[in-house]
Amino acid sequence: MKIRKLHRITAITFAPLFILLSASGCALLFRKSGLYSKEVKSFLVSVHTWEIIAPYIGIISGLGLLTVVISGIIIFFKRNA
Repeated sequence: MKIRKLHRITAITFAPLFILLSASGCALLFRKSGLYSKEVKSFLVSVHTWEIIAPYIGIISGLGLLTVVISGIIIFFKRNA
């Protein structure tokens, strides 16, 4: 499989998980400001750490992100070489 195809498939497959992870992470930046209640904070933490969805989805999405980053770096340097 070509690296560009792997990069594209992985990025499209994991995009919803990356969006959920980044949105919950951005919301958690304000956890100490008192912007939302403890229940909302607890919900955001469980979404961000993937407890609420599935136990190992965080590891899977981390591997997906790592694959996208490494394949993107390889594509970048192949094109500029």
